[in-house]
Amino acid sequence: MLHYGFIAAGNIIQAMHRGAELNPAYDPSEIGIYDINEAVRDSYAKRGYVTYDKMSDLVDNSEILVLGVTPKVAGFIIDELAASYRPGQLLLSVVTGVEQDWYKDHLGKDSKVIICMPNMSSQVGEGAFAVSRDVNCSDKDVQKATEILSLCGLVEEVPDGMMAEVLPFNGSAPGFFYHVANLMVEEAKGLGLDSDTAVKLFAQTMKGSGEMILNSDISLKDLETALRLPGGATVTALEKIESMGFDDLYREFVNVSVERCKELGQTSSVSKS
Repeated sequence: MLHYGFIAAGNIIQAMHRGAELNPAYDPSEIGIYDINEAVRDSYAKRGYVTYDKMSDLVDNSEILVLGVTPKVAGFIIDELAASYRPGQLLLSVVTGVEQDWYKDHLGKDSKVIICMPNMSSQVGEGAFAVSRDVNCSDKDVQKATEILSLCGLVEEVPDGMMAEVLPFNGSAPGFFYHVANLMVEEAKGLGLDSDTAVKLFAQTMKGSGEMILNSDISLKDLETALRLPGGATVTALEKIESMGFDDLYREFVNVSVERCKELGQTSSVSKS
C-alpha cells in the first residue's frame, strides 16, 4: 500500500512535491497521484510516482490521503471521496477555509482529518506549514500525516479552528514579500542600480533576517532596536513610513487575509454540498 495518496496535484501540491524531491529521504514510488488532467499524471509518472485515473483506486491503495483541491472543487468531489474513504483513514487537507465540522458531516464522525495551511516556499524546501488536528487524531497520526511536509519545510501545529487566522503569516505572506521585493527592484532602477544585483541583495538580506529570527535568542524588539541608531538612515526611513501609516496598512493586510479565508469556506459550494 502507498504511504500517501494525493487527490489532485495543483500548484501548491506540485510545489510541495518539488521541494520534497530535493530531500534524499523522499521516495516518489511510495506516493500516489490522482488528477483529472492526463498531462499532469504523465508528468508525475515520469518522475517515479504511481498515478491513477480513478479516485477510488487511489483511496483504496493509500494509507494517508492528501486533499489538494480548491474549496469549490472539494464540494463537488466529497461524496465521491466518501464512497471509498475508510473509517479512520488519515486525511491531510490543504483546502482553504474549510473547517473540521464539514469533513465530519461528509466522511463520518470517526474520520481523522488534519488541516494544513501550506505556502509556495515549499518548492525550494523552505515551506512553512501550519496544521491543526481534529479530536480523533493522536500525536502519532499528526506525525505520520506531516512527514512529507517536514521533508520540505517547517511544520507548526495550531489550535483547531485557527486556519483563517494563521493564513497571513504563512499562506499569504509570500505575496506580501514578493510585492515588497518588486517595489524594491523598481526603486533600484530609479536609483541607477542593476536590478538583478539589487534583488539578490534584498532577497539574501531577508533570508538572513529570517534565519536570525529563527535561530537567534535575541527578541524581535531587540533586533529592531539594534538597527534604530539615532539619526541613522534606517531609523529615519522607518519613522517616515510609520508616519505615513505603514503599520496600519500591514494590519489591514492581515485582517483582509483572515476575512477572505473565512469567506471562501462559507460561500463556496463546500458549505452547500
